[in-house]
Amino acid sequence: MTRERYAELISLIEYHNRRYHELDDPEISDAEYDALVREARAIEAEHPELALPSSPAQQVGGSPNASFAPIRHPTPMTSLDNVFDDDELAGWQERLSRALGGGTDFTYTCELKIDGLSVNLYYVDGELRWAATRGNGTVGEDVTPNVLTVAGIPRTLEGHRGELEVRGEVYLSRAEFVRLNEEAEEAGQPPLKNPRNAAAGALRQKDSRVTASRRLEAAFYAVGKRDGVTARTQWELLEWLKSAGFPVSAYSRRVRGPEEAAAYHHEMTSGRATLPFDADGTVIKLDDFAAQTEAGFTSRAPRWAIAYKFPAEEALTTLEAITISVGRTGRLNPLAHLAPRLIEGSTVSRATLHNEDFIRRMDLRVGDTVVVHKSGGVIPEILRVVPELRPASAEPYRYPTHCPECGHEAVRAEGDAATVCPNPKCPAQAYERLRFYVSRGAMDIRGLGERITEILYAEGLVRDAADLYRLDAGTLAGVERLGEKSAAKILAQIEESRTRPLARLITALGISFVGERNAQALEKNFPDLRAVMAATEEELAAIPGLGETIARSVVSALRDPSMIDLIDRLEAAGVNTRSAAVKAGTQLAGLNFVLTGTLSRPREEIRDLLERAGARVTGSVTKKTSFVVAGEEAGSKLARAEELGVSVLNEEALHALLRERGVTDTSS
Repeated sequence: MTRERYAELISLIEYHNRRYHELDDPEISDAEYDALVREARAIEAEHPELALPSSPAQQVGGSPNASFAPIRHPTPMTSLDNVFDDDELAGWQERLSRALGGGTDFTYTCELKIDGLSVNLYYVDGELRWAATRGNGTVGEDVTPNVLTVAGIPRTLEGHRGELEVRGEVYLSRAEFVRLNEEAEEAGQPPLKNPRNAAAGALRQKDSRVTASRRLEAAFYAVGKRDGVTARTQWELLEWLKSAGFPVSAYSRRVRGPEEAAAYHHEMTSGRATLPFDADGTVIKLDDFAAQTEAGFTSRAPRWAIAYKFPAEEALTTLEAITISVGRTGRLNPLAHLAPRLIEGSTVSRATLHNEDFIRRMDLRVGDTVVVHKSGGVIPEILRVVPELRPASAEPYRYPTHCPECGHEAVRAEGDAATVCPNPKCPAQAYERLRFYVSRGAMDIRGLGERITEILYAEGLVRDAADLYRLDAGTLAGVERLGEKSAAKILAQIEESRTRPLARLITALGISFVGERNAQALEKNFPDLRAVMAATEEELAAIPGLGETIARSVVSALRDPSMIDLIDRLEAAGVNTRSAAVKAGTQLAGLNFVLTGTLSRPREEIRDLLERAGARVTGSVTKKTSFVVAGEEAGSKLARAEELGVSVLNEEALHALLRERGVTDTSS
């Protein structure tokens, strides 16, 4: 029986390793995965004759993705062993004490174990040569262009000599996770499962512009090769990293002895709900580097550090009801109403159910006992049903065939997960469109909160966005909860909204699949809204980042008679419909540029200038490169340019070229 169970565990661990590390699509929680690994290791310890030489329970990470160039780390990136309670922590400290010849009153540096993707940055003589994922600990994936989109990562280290590996975690904040899921919902796309997978997926994008759109962050905490680093302790290393320009966590702390280390962990556990990012535990490290060397490593992890995992934040509750709301695009949105439970510091009583397929796949029934957690520490989500606790009377849920608001027959297109109400006069859709138009992400009319907007709509004072611009002080002042002062402020904000950028207006129109980023792409490529309305699907699909599906949605929406009528009335009300974006010119068409060294302003600014004039800006020097723009301390790219005979420009020469080609640099 033990042999069969061990074989089953190895198969399960290998499967879930691949889902987590390679596909960024886990099916089980960290706690469930840890339980599998712990059980497999226990069998290997009790029955060493069964242990496989390549046991996944002893491996670090997963296999590198073949889609990216492999990078061999100069020094291995090891994993950490885990403990789950104070008794296990005490056991680790006893083993550490034995390795160091006695004593327990050690100094530790304690850090949060941020739930992201581990990366290694490799510098030679102060210049970043590459950035790679951890991979299997020995070989990772080259993700340099994507890592360079992360805010705060130094491209160069002034005055540094020799080889240096800097290690840390790239992650997605909880606020950004919520923003991306709101965009996904708006675009009819499946939601991101959690911030860790969103960060991993972003770093593995082929287009670094997609990575940049996810606004990743990073925190660094370790070095491999360390030429020129004189720090003697982990705490001094964190201080050095910070002084060198690397972002470091503000939650680290130096403590003395096992009691203070345990107290730090429990403090972080209590406050985990308020963290701006996901963390799955704390890391306790022996502070002194000389003592770390003496303690050494096991086959897979350092003896001088341990990951103390947070308890799984899941709760059992009852699914009391399923209701359906109608969104501004007509989408029917199912919502679970739950018996209230406290999870990660707040009471959860509702959870999104996404769509009909989600309900069917889980076989959710009213009355079911379900397991709930907070996805990304923020969004309540049902993980699974507990079928053995299902009431005998629980019936399969029947998804509505008609709109619950207007009674119109609902439709679901082939291949689409969403069920929608196609009635353009559905009152629920009209109200949601109005509410979205005034929201912060659209026209940002802040005085019109949800309650005031609801009153204006219910009393028939405003039926759509164009009606907002007909409101006067007397009408508004007579609305419940408003007086003359509040009415005047709202009118001023409505007036201000007339001058919002075109991208804001396009977003506010609520076109399916068109969020902030796609609206900006449309403004960048067309002189005004009328030009967007006249564009063909082929013209729209050719815009980078849009494609056929979005193009079809834009054409369908902007040629609908009710949308045309709305735009006519918005334009008549003086709402801006002209683009302020500078259209790409052709002055530098056909020229390829590479930027290197320290320049007088951010490279992104220079890159945008060149691209607006039709140039192509790349990250590597080849025979096809037209010019290398070199600033101070230009390194290998300058040498490569000289080797290939590529023309090199300093900034003065670049400005001369721009003037010669008729390119206006408004920021110089």
